[in-house]
Formats: sequence, C-alpha cells, structure tokens
Amino acid sequence: IMRKIRHKNVVQFIGACTRPPNLCILTEFMSRGSVYNFLHKQRGAFKFSALLKVALDVSKGMNYLHQNNIIHRDLKTANLLMDEHEVVKVADFGVARVQTQSGVMTAETGTYRWMAPEVIEHKPYDHKADVFSFGIVLWELLTGELPYSYLTPLQAAVGVVQQGLRPTIPKHTNQNLAELLERCWQQNPTLRPNFSEIIEIL
Repeated sequence: IMRKIRHKNVVQFIGACTRPPNLCILTEFMSRGSVYNFLHKQRGAFKFSALLKVALDVSKGMNYLHQNNIIHRDLKTANLLMDEHEVVKVADFGVARVQTQSGVMTAETGTYRWMAPEVIEHKPYDHKADVFSFGIVLWELLTGELPYSYLTPLQAAVGVVQQGLRPTIPKHTNQNLAELLERCWQQNPTLRPNFSEIIEIL
C-alpha cells in the first residue's frame, strides 16, 4: 500500500529492507514526532486555529487514502506525525487494507479508544470506520485529554457499543465543530460525513 501512495499529508515511503535480521521500513523523517506526544507530553490542547490546521492536514491525507480505496483502520493521534514545518501526516499502515470488493473486513483491528462501534462488534465495515476514529482524534485535539481516560480500553469499547458512550464535548466549543464531532461519531456509519465533506466544513 505505502509504495503506491503519494500525498503531502501521508508519510512518504522510501524503501524497505527485507533481508533478516534487518527487517525495516524506511520513510521520510518526521522530526516533531507524533501528535499524541505533542498533546499529552508537551503542551495540552491545540489553540483553535492550530486545531483546524491539524484537522485539515489529517482530513486531506485521509481523503486521499479513501479515494484510493485504502481504509487506515487505526487512525489515532499516535499515528499522526509532524514534520519540522508542523505539517501533519498520516502514518503507520500496519493494519491498513485496500477495501475488498465484498467490503467485508476483519474486526478487532485498531485501538479500542478510537475504534468505531461496528469494528468493535465484528460487523462488516467500510471507510466510515475511519471517520468515527477521526471524530475521536478531533475531540482529543480540542481537549488535550485521552478519550475515556477514566475507563480501561475494554470498558470504553463496551460503553461505546452498548450505551452509545462518547467523549463529553466541552461547553464553550465552537458550535460548528461540536456538530462535526457529533456527526463523525454517529452510531450509524451511513450518517457520518466523508472526508471531502469534512474538508469543506473545516
């Protein structure tokens, strides 16, 4: 997958070493590390203008992947990397897949706190599962907090599926952003926007 894709908001694949013992993937260097570390170890939530820029970078990268029938399946702040110019790029295609014609993908893929309910429940899913994860990422950028930090990952997963649990949107959040969050994490995937629409909203 990585060899075929080229976009300014997707980490660029350079090559791979496939001869043991040196198994590795070589990509462009992202000097500022992950958005997760930036949020949780350096500085807390992003200011609104910076949040919009990061969200747009991610949306453009994800829109490109979806247009090429690639579902990321593990979209979270730890897999969003920043270069020296603070351009954010989507990384880590360890569990990415090209969507099959049948559209049936394996479940239990990704990370519980960011995972769409249909993935947790082992139901068939499509690219809209990434949109759910993006909604959680957006909330994280807004608050600087870990989603459902008061729960174990498994408790969070059960809550998301059985009780429709979602992170609490802070009271003074920009109304358009709050609406976007709620649309991204709709229980019914068909009600979630796609990334081209998200780009327009942002």
